[in-house]
Amino acid sequence: MDSVKAKKYLGQHFLKDESIARRIAESLSESVGNVLEIGPGMGVLTKYVLEQNRPNFWVIEIDSESVEYLHAHYPEFAPRLTEG
Repeated sequence: MDSVKAKKYLGQHFLKDESIARRIAESLSESVGNVLEIGPGMGVLTKYVLEQNRPNFWVIEIDSESVEYLHAHYPEFAPRLTEG
């Protein structure tokens, strides 16, 4: 699976700009404890937060196609991913 198509019925809009995703992740200060990303889509922001090795970082995704994509492309964070 190379990509995930946004589904209107889920209200999905995917972040695609890598520079914006990087800036968002960099804006998280070290003092921020828990980080929860809702709807990671294809993980554009997720990968930058993962690089920070935050122990309290989780993601929740309701789209099974996105979950499949994330498991295939980011298997290292599978334990942090909740499908719901």
